[in-house]
Amino acid sequence: MRIWNRMAFAHIGALSILLIAVTFIAAGFRQRAGLAAAASSEVTVNLQTAGAPFLPGTSQIVSAAPGNQYNPHVDCDLASYTFDDFQGSSTIHYQNLSTGADNVIPGNQVDLLSRVSGNRIVFTEVDYPGDSVVVFDTLTQTRTLVPGYGKSNPSIGGNLVAFEDRGGFTNYECEIGTLDLNTGAIARLTSDSMDNRSPVVSPNGDALVWEKCQLNGTACDVYAAVQTSPGVFSIRALTADGGGFHFAHTDGELAVYISNRSGENDIYYQPLTGGTEVHLAIPGDQRDTTISGNLISFESQGQNGYDTFVYDLRSSRLFQVTNTSILDETLSELSVCNGVGRIVYSIPGDDFDVHSFTFQVPSTTDGEINSLLTLVGSFNLPDGTANSLIVKLQDALAANSTSDTATVCSDLLDFINECQAQAGKKLTVDQSNQLITAANQIRTELGCP
Repeated sequence: MRIWNRMAFAHIGALSILLIAVTFIAAGFRQRAGLAAAASSEVTVNLQTAGAPFLPGTSQIVSAAPGNQYNPHVDCDLASYTFDDFQGSSTIHYQNLSTGADNVIPGNQVDLLSRVSGNRIVFTEVDYPGDSVVVFDTLTQTRTLVPGYGKSNPSIGGNLVAFEDRGGFTNYECEIGTLDLNTGAIARLTSDSMDNRSPVVSPNGDALVWEKCQLNGTACDVYAAVQTSPGVFSIRALTADGGGFHFAHTDGELAVYISNRSGENDIYYQPLTGGTEVHLAIPGDQRDTTISGNLISFESQGQNGYDTFVYDLRSSRLFQVTNTSILDETLSELSVCNGVGRIVYSIPGDDFDVHSFTFQVPSTTDGEINSLLTLVGSFNLPDGTANSLIVKLQDALAANSTSDTATVCSDLLDFINECQAQAGKKLTVDQSNQLITAANQIRTELGCP
């Protein structure tokens, strides 16, 4: 369970019974009738965290002041987090990770649960007669209050804000509401007797995901809404077996989430608009999964607690980010921007502190060369021919591991020349063409002369 459920909601609990009924404004929202079926096919990818290579990068402390710093979020180089000073004050801070400049958002000292998109930050402001959602623009230093009470736990992407709405309902259910920052229109995406919670909006604001659970918080499923035109959303259930799904996140194309239906908490992902569900089967429990720029970040439980990992969807490679023997990283979030990845996370100790990790997005070259090796092996070539081609590709892999691009280009050119020489001999013309096309694609991506 996330820290804001364990700790931050202590601020909210005393006020939650004071929520008053309000009239919900529904402006310009239409929902397509019916729900598409959840994914029916599954592919399992088995991964091992043991032996995963470490991702090169730089770690830094975002905030380690006395008190709790938790619930961090990041978009490009702007991070936000909640600061509880242990003296009854809870404020939202934001920091430029490139410069280290840290700022406090003006509030009522009972602010928490922030998220960031571009230059805007949304957060929950706790007050009588109920919780409110605030949008803060870091450039203009202006606040926009979402009308109505009983709204909390917001997310933002592009010009769309989504939030939990508990205002005006009699059965303690929670609905998903949205605000279009362009038009000011407020709409409700759900209207049922379930507990709809934890919305996450895609970076461009065209989609969001959330959990739909029983009122006691059990039997959860993941739902997605894709905006097909202004104010028009297509809603579908991504899962349909109540498998304890949680921590749903999206990049606008894929939804990634955690389920315990395999007997432990594993990572799953699938397209928002339908398709095969992929199960990343990893020993131990996983949690706090996010997706950005073809990378999935998460924390995985090992013998010494939880550490942070990154899975590359393009190359199917797993990387380790942290390796702490005592402390558990928690509440991590990933953002990839212009080829640079940033992960923010919270670390417990005497209190909670926020850290970040910055890295260059891994090259896909290794994965493509390994695919070439697999293709060579699938042709059942004579040993001498196969070995000669394999050695050239292995040399290219070794050079790529040291970032020696010139040698990688040279080794791949040698590989191509041999494929051309063996066309119609040890290689069929079709086999030669397949290998040459794949090798030339890698050379093009590397910018080889």
